[in-house]
Amino acid sequence: MRPDIACVSSVANDLGESPYWDSAKRRLYWIDAWRSQVHALDPATGEIRCMELSNALGGLPIGSIGRHSAGGMIAGIKGGFWHLDPERGSAQPIAAVEADRPATNRLNDGKCDRAGRFWCASVNTDHRSPTGALWRLSGSDPVLMQDGLAIGNGIAFSPDDRTMYLSDTLTRRVWRCDFDLATGALANRRLFISTDHIDGFVDGATVDTDGCYWAALFRGSAVAQFDPDGRLVRHVRLPVANPTMCAFGGPDLDILYVTSASRFLDDAARRTQPLAGHLFAVAGLGARGIAEPEFKP
Repeated sequence: MRPDIACVSSVANDLGESPYWDSAKRRLYWIDAWRSQVHALDPATGEIRCMELSNALGGLPIGSIGRHSAGGMIAGIKGGFWHLDPERGSAQPIAAVEADRPATNRLNDGKCDRAGRFWCASVNTDHRSPTGALWRLSGSDPVLMQDGLAIGNGIAFSPDDRTMYLSDTLTRRVWRCDFDLATGALANRRLFISTDHIDGFVDGATVDTDGCYWAALFRGSAVAQFDPDGRLVRHVRLPVANPTMCAFGGPDLDILYVTSASRFLDDAARRTQPLAGHLFAVAGLGARGIAEPEFKP
């Protein structure tokens, strides 16, 4: 059975990123990562809202978002972590990071673990220099967990909470670490996936109930499914060159939502990819996701 792929957004993003499904509200949220905007889709009605936070954030671009237990969202922003309330257009800083790093650094891919911590990897937007890092936020105390990343991405946690995944997009590598849910400690980092022989670079990712790792392949026009041993299981083609991140959503968590980018295309590529930057919903995969946990300060 071939999956059904539908474009479900009406306006293209510059750099769509960080989709997550809010099971309580039955809405999908995502961002435009070079802007201060949060988008929300109600699949039941097809309504899409764009919530502007540029005034509250002073124009700082949002890198990633997750659900906050106090309402609103936890977010990784250029320069630090914030508590966002997109409905009211407000934002409160939580903790600053990376003030000592290049001005081209910013927080990027982020996810909550099931103990309520927020993990966020940074990127140097020159897309060359390894000045990015992996941060762990508990309450208001960020902890540096790994250094030397160029483009930190692909954060996900296995269903049994024993493994954390992290990619450095530029190196074409995804790493897996032993993960201690109780303490938040990482150990025994080793190679999980290399995409040297696959089109595209691993960007954002998620994990399904069987422990398979689903990754958006930037410059690869696809989402790939890897089994828990890192073997390529499935390659789902998309009508855009640059998918950026994927997340399971819908009432049964069986729809794979995929964001994409229009930012990195030249004029010729934009003409041949009119759906670049849009949000896609992929049904009929026979896979089911895991509800995203929330940040608990």
